[in-house]
Amino acid sequence: MFTFVIPAHNEEATVATIVGQARAAAQQGDRVLVVDSASTDATADRASAAGAEVLRGPKGKGAAMNAALDLVRTEWACFLDADLVSSEVNIAAELRAAAVSGTSGHVVGDYEYDHPGTILSSTFTIYEPLTDRFFPETGFMGANALTGYRAIHRSLLTQPLPADFGVESFLNITLAVAGARANVRHLGVVGSRFRATGGTMAREIGTAILDLAVAHGRLDPAERGAWEAWLEDGVAAIAPQAADGGRSATLSRLFAAVRRPMPSYGD
Repeated sequence: MFTFVIPAHNEEATVATIVGQARAAAQQGDRVLVVDSASTDATADRASAAGAEVLRGPKGKGAAMNAALDLVRTEWACFLDADLVSSEVNIAAELRAAAVSGTSGHVVGDYEYDHPGTILSSTFTIYEPLTDRFFPETGFMGANALTGYRAIHRSLLTQPLPADFGVESFLNITLAVAGARANVRHLGVVGSRFRATGGTMAREIGTAILDLAVAHGRLDPAERGAWEAWLEDGVAAIAPQAADGGRSATLSRLFAAVRRPMPSYGD
């Protein structure tokens, strides 16, 4: 059985779309649960009208997911994004099918954005370099490794999640370190309201990885300051990004950030 978990902050315009997919994918004993993450709009009402259970939760993506996990009693938790506009497939159904037919406890939903202005800046500027350095066992999880679409066996979710946008990095790393193999499920082209702007998300992603590196003994706390400075250089490259314009200039700036030297061990 599955609990479809949809964290949602101010997603009144789109939340009903993913709720509809989850309800269509649900089978007997499954649940569709929207966590209204401190919204100031009609997200909760729209989700309820679309047929979801609604839980009032705290602000923060990871915090909302933690609130849902306190209630999950099913074998699987299937996390879905509330900003879905359109998709070529029923995302919830694809993830459910991949989970029940495979041998992996972690199904990652990879996809292509429909909007040409969307650049996965945090993924290749922050996430990939840091995981390659500190957690190479994480491996390749699709081009969109920080996807919000994934199904995870409940037995693997044993630790509290970070409260912010570091949650996907945390899941990828902690599950890989625990020996869980990830199965990548391709979902085709997905349209969403997401447009990557600003550096807050990038900082939260990088901080989550550095926290884990220290916790797992892969980064000496005395050397963390140099890595924090490296992270801030990447955040500075991402922060001016405008997803709907200046794509060539943005890519040039981000590629330069990817090539910046990383701190050396033991210096």
